[in-house]
Amino acid sequence: MEDVLWDHQRSALTVLREYLSQTETRGAALVSMPTGTGKSAVIASLLAGVEFGASGRDALVLAPWSGLSKQLREDIDSRVWEHLGVSRPDGLAPVVQVPSARSFVKHVREPHAATTFVTTMAMALQIFKEVDSDPAQMNALFAGFTAIVVDECHYEPAPGWSAAVRATNAPICLLTATPFRNDNRLFILDPDAHYRYSHRDAIRDRVLREPVFLVLDTVRSVSAFVDAVLDQAQTLSAHERVIIRCGNSADVEAIARALHKRGERVLGVHETFRSGGPSGILRRSVPSPSHRPDVRYWVHQNKLIEGFDDPRVSMLAIYEDFGSDRARVQQLGRTIRNPARQETKAPLVVSHDPEMERAWQRYRRFDEGDTPKSIATDPAGVEALLSAQPESFYWDRLFRESMDMGSSDSWKQIKFRLNTVIRQTPSQMDLDVFVDRVARDIISDNRQILSIGSPDSSTRVLLHLGVWNSPVLREAAFVEMALGYTVVHQNEELLFVSDTGSLPETVRSDTSPISATQLHSLLPAGTRISAISLANNDLSEWSVRSRSLRARDIQSIASEVGDSTFGFATAQGSFSNDDEDVVRYAGARHARVSDSRKMRGTYAELRRWYDDLAVSLRSGAAPTTAIARYSTPMKSPDRPLAAHVLLDIDDSRFEPLDDGLPALTLDLTGGIVDDGVFQVEINGETIDASIHWNEEALRFVVTPSKEIPYRSMIDSRLTFWQFVNREQAIRVATTDGLVYANRNFWALQRTDSASENGLLSILEPIAALAAVAGEKGNLDAGGKWKDDSVFGLVDNALLPEELTDDATVLCTDLGAEIADFIGFTRRRVIFVHAKSKKESKATKVSAAALHDVVSQANKNLRYLTLGNTDHPKTDYWTNEWTTGEFGPAARLRRGDAQPSGPEYWKAIDAVIQSHAAIREVWLVLGACLSKGALQEELAKQSPSPSALQAHALLTSAWSSAQQCGVRLRVFCSD
Repeated sequence: MEDVLWDHQRSALTVLREYLSQTETRGAALVSMPTGTGKSAVIASLLAGVEFGASGRDALVLAPWSGLSKQLREDIDSRVWEHLGVSRPDGLAPVVQVPSARSFVKHVREPHAATTFVTTMAMALQIFKEVDSDPAQMNALFAGFTAIVVDECHYEPAPGWSAAVRATNAPICLLTATPFRNDNRLFILDPDAHYRYSHRDAIRDRVLREPVFLVLDTVRSVSAFVDAVLDQAQTLSAHERVIIRCGNSADVEAIARALHKRGERVLGVHETFRSGGPSGILRRSVPSPSHRPDVRYWVHQNKLIEGFDDPRVSMLAIYEDFGSDRARVQQLGRTIRNPARQETKAPLVVSHDPEMERAWQRYRRFDEGDTPKSIATDPAGVEALLSAQPESFYWDRLFRESMDMGSSDSWKQIKFRLNTVIRQTPSQMDLDVFVDRVARDIISDNRQILSIGSPDSSTRVLLHLGVWNSPVLREAAFVEMALGYTVVHQNEELLFVSDTGSLPETVRSDTSPISATQLHSLLPAGTRISAISLANNDLSEWSVRSRSLRARDIQSIASEVGDSTFGFATAQGSFSNDDEDVVRYAGARHARVSDSRKMRGTYAELRRWYDDLAVSLRSGAAPTTAIARYSTPMKSPDRPLAAHVLLDIDDSRFEPLDDGLPALTLDLTGGIVDDGVFQVEINGETIDASIHWNEEALRFVVTPSKEIPYRSMIDSRLTFWQFVNREQAIRVATTDGLVYANRNFWALQRTDSASENGLLSILEPIAALAAVAGEKGNLDAGGKWKDDSVFGLVDNALLPEELTDDATVLCTDLGAEIADFIGFTRRRVIFVHAKSKKESKATKVSAAALHDVVSQANKNLRYLTLGNTDHPKTDYWTNEWTTGEFGPAARLRRGDAQPSGPEYWKAIDAVIQSHAAIREVWLVLGACLSKGALQEELAKQSPSPSALQAHALLTSAWSSAQQCGVRLRVFCSD
């Protein structure tokens, strides 16, 4: 059988067999062979040897992910032997895929025939968990195994799986196609059990072909690129295949559609695709070799970089380049295999720029060097960077010493910040399995895991290093790096994730943020809110979508009539906790919380904070009243049904996938939902879309009847409907009467109408106002209004009590007045508007009276604003006040006289425009408004229409005054 193997394959086998023949191993064996040089045949031949099935012993074969493990199982079981032209060896044990960790443990512990088990690296970790992560149990479980074979060992640098493999205490055979150093970071290597077949040798032996590179004209549109690819593909024979690499799912779909439209056999592969897609040309995963369709063009982002072995691939087209040379080399490796070892034409690589060729030449120079232990994913030389760190130095007032970054106790050196997102955990979540997936996300984000620590049983701390070339350089190298951490803490149903980088994708996809209802509890009564951003839950097309407010205390800011339709998106407030001042930020969309307070940054402080947050969340405490004035967040209803839907997106933020398409125009963004279906109109075409609630993901999912060939300009990876679903860019009115927006449900009802801290806080009760005889009344002999009139109370009591002795007070009533009275000092101006019913017609809540006085106050606010240039009518201000019924009275009630009305206004306006002045508007209401009566009415389930109108009018006046920087005070009866 081995006679049909190539020399380098036999050499690799010799190294591995000699390693396995040792009575005691000193570490793992390593075989490094470039892509396309027959690594699978080495693995299969090794497993068919007498050391394994023929001797009645088991083997475990690991691959990075499920698709590769299934392909590797087929390779070992049959396809390698078919390609070699030999029969399946009798000594090869049955090759089975491991369905679950539990079934594997059960199978191995029971009597069984020799078996070759194939699974993923993640499953190895699961098996370790199944035996309680006990090395002794793991060792006993694998006592009957000849070896653990790890294919593509470079791919998964998370410490978890390698620790599980080492715990087996079985010999370990590592194989990789990636020639980059790893410096024994995951496994201790046996220095005598290492075989490397260089790329240079593979070219010499005609096992691999040397590619030819072609740089296309700079065309970035899909259609122009596809046309260029088709033009170059004309040189290929009918049986040759083409791989096209894209940078995101939207491009994969667009190019696949464009090729299909031109009559080509094509398959687009991306993990975000639904099965089939338009014309069945899209797949979520790469079909196994035995089930692959006969297509000429394979379009992908990451699915075909590794493990796709088809010698017919002779052309590679790069629409969007990679972020690393390792990925470039791995992708190019799909095209250069030469299984017949014959003189053939070179594979073609086409791209927009010369970077692919430059990367290839860099790789070839690296390959030709005397690189020891050429194995894994460390092109930036992380170990070298870490070793270059000083052992000790003085910085920031401390003598500092270097730390062991790979230690499981490295978390003790981290300076933690009180910043986290709070999520709901999936049912029966295994913390270590979840953390392993988080580690993969971190690695895919070009960060390298240095250690995973366990401060306690419910917490894992991942220390990671981001390494990149300096962004100020084009091609030269200058390595920069940044240390970061990710904390994952589980507290029953709550998951706290603190990350110095972006939120890991696993956290986004497998958990959901806690609701705004729960988040409210973290801003409890007594919190002084100083900043808040609001999102409108009104589905009207003309509504303001969002707004933000900042003030020393939002509670003191006027509410507005439409506040009940807004829900808080973010809020920042301060409160005291055990005599410690705390500033807290809370964001509803992702349930992010951060605190600013004095701390040393220890894990103990972070853990206490997590525990405190958990207690507060479970308390269900009511929020501070500054938030309670807005829409009320509600718990998710059971199986909510959509009654009305609007897409909440900006059509100008999308671009077409295909050339020739017009700009996206949303003519109709949704409407009534009929039997789960609503309609949108895009570029004049009506499209049905169904909507349903996903119980597991706790979000609405929109499924269109037709794909929209546009992608997001905010995140080019997302097509139109992907953006809608991922970002939840919808507003949904449910059959329960709630509104779903910003990933939360909201009740559009005001809850603080009767609160002393809301509108009622500006009402100042004066008992005498309940029994006044009228607004003005008769004057006494001295020209004063009597105390039983509103004018008398203002002139004789209210203004004198509020203003200093140097004040000037004018009665400006009548003659197109801007107020009934104006009182001012050097630092204060008050416009007074008086209104009253006669005692015989007294009422406790008169909306009509309020309408008149509020209208007068609002229309004259402009005179109190900074920058105002309008001049009121003032020529009568030096005349006596008189009406047909009452009078006469002097208009100057106190203070210094001016020669004319304009001079009075000049003096008043000088104060208003000084910026330092306090500007106020007073509404003084006699026998027409009772604070107690209004409060009692608003507290009812169904307040009277007059009370609701009074509330709306006063809210309008308060809001208008606030926007002008003017304080509103309302004097009424008690």
